[in-house]
Formats: sequence, structure tokens, C-alpha cells
Amino acid sequence: MNWMLPVLAVVVVGCVGLGFWAVYGLMREVPKADRHYQDPLPFGLRLLWPLVNAATHALGPRLAPDKLEKAHRELQTAGQDFVLSPEQLYGLRAVSAALVALFFWLVLRLLDKHGLLLYLLALLMGVALGWLYPSLWLGERRNKRRRLVIKDMPIYLDFITMSVEAGLNITGGIEQATQKGPPGPLQQEFTRLLRDVRSGLPRAEALKRMSERMEMAQISSFTGTLIQADRVGASLGPTLRAQSAQRREERFLRAEKLALEAPVKMMLPLVMFFFPLIFLVLGYFIYLRMRQEGIF
Repeated sequence: MNWMLPVLAVVVVGCVGLGFWAVYGLMREVPKADRHYQDPLPFGLRLLWPLVNAATHALGPRLAPDKLEKAHRELQTAGQDFVLSPEQLYGLRAVSAALVALFFWLVLRLLDKHGLLLYLLALLMGVALGWLYPSLWLGERRNKRRRLVIKDMPIYLDFITMSVEAGLNITGGIEQATQKGPPGPLQQEFTRLLRDVRSGLPRAEALKRMSERMEMAQISSFTGTLIQADRVGASLGPTLRAQSAQRREERFLRAEKLALEAPVKMMLPLVMFFFPLIFLVLGYFIYLRMRQEGIF
């Protein structure tokens, strides 16, 4: 019986080694993604990129066109379409689902919890949460991008208005705004707009594409005004100045709304963390006073 343990250990080590060798062989078959014309990856995604690339290579050819179109729209509205492709987004979802499920299994193992039903439940929850996490990340990036656009929109409208009133056309005004305006997502979108126009796309179509990429009421109003002015030949100066005043007022009202919401949002942390500490300190001194009076 003593010789069984070394043989079993050798078999286990051999199986593990063959598994790693198979995974290494599969990873070598995966072509490297060409990211020369894409934006740099975030740090966390850079660590997972070999796994994401392998999952993309496996899942990409099997995805339906409507799913890819939906993923492309999600990436566009979040401003991440130059970071990930739709196929890579699904690869990231698959890797995230596998890692979260594996994490849940490790937690159960560390807690010394066993049972097929428990592990199956951890697998289902891990896959669901991991699959949804990239969507949550895109939603957070989308909200941050929209806040920055609302903040910078009046400034860019002022630059465009002054340029148009000085004698430039709308394309020249947008170019001046991108050069003088603050960096951010709005500058990137205006740069893409100018690139589309210079490549031969009609200005109305380039503006429409910009509105579809951002999916914001402020941008849709701005692009709709420019498209309508191009069609009827109206003067852009007063219209753009009115748009700038309206965007600035909306930004002020939004800041006022957030300020009014702050006390309500602070109520839960105060009730859960701050007030109990105050009552504990006051209760301690009340207790000492009652001890001195002989009540206890």
C-alpha cells in the first residue's frame, strides 16, 4: 500500500502538467489582437487581456450580428468603442463570469462548505454577476461621460458662437472650439465629427452620427439645430447663443438639484454610523452620573 501514494502523486502531477501544457498550446493558437489603432487598456483589463483575447477568439465567430450591433451601441455611448470591439466585450463578459464563479467556489472552499446544491448555486450567481459586471462598468463610464459633456457643453457652444459671429463657417467654429476648449469626451466627439467631414461625409450625416453615438438630449438638440440651419440657410449666431444660455441654465439647475439631494443621501450614513456613536458617548456619561448618584 505504501507504493500507491507516490504513484498517485505522480499521476496527479502529470495530469496537472498536461492540463497546463494543453492550455499553453491553446493560448499559442490564439492570434494576438492588433491594438495599434485603439486606445490603451485600463490596468485591470490589461492583466486579463490574454484570457479575454482567447475567449474572443472562441466566441467571436459564433455571435449573432444583432448582438454585435447592440454591443457596439453600448460601447459607443460609453465612449469605449476605441478600447474594445463588440466581440472583445463578449469575451470580457465570459472571462468575468468564469473568474467570479471561481472566486465564489474558492470562498466556499475556504469556509469549508460542501454540497452539490451549494456549489451549483455559487456557480449560477457567479456567472450571472460576472456576466453583468462589464455592463455595470460601461454604465458607470457612460454616466461619467455624460456629466463631463453637460459640464463642457456651454464652453464649447460659446467658442463656436464667437467663431461663427467672427465670420467662420460652422466647421471652422467647431475646429476652433476643439483647439481652445477643455479636453474631455466632448472634444473627442467634435474631433471625430471633423474627421468624418474631412473624409468626405456630408456635414449633416456627420452630425447625425455624432448624435447617435452620444444619445444625449443636449447633443441631439445641438445637432438638430445645425442640420436645420444648413437646410434653410438660417443665421447660426443667435441660435447658438440661445443654445449656450440654455445649456448653462440646465447645468446650474442640475447642480442645484444635486445640492438639494445631498441632505437626503447623507441621512442613511448619519443614522447608521454617526448617531449611534453620539448616543453611545452620551449614554456612557449618563451612566457614570447615575452611578455617582447611587441609582445603579
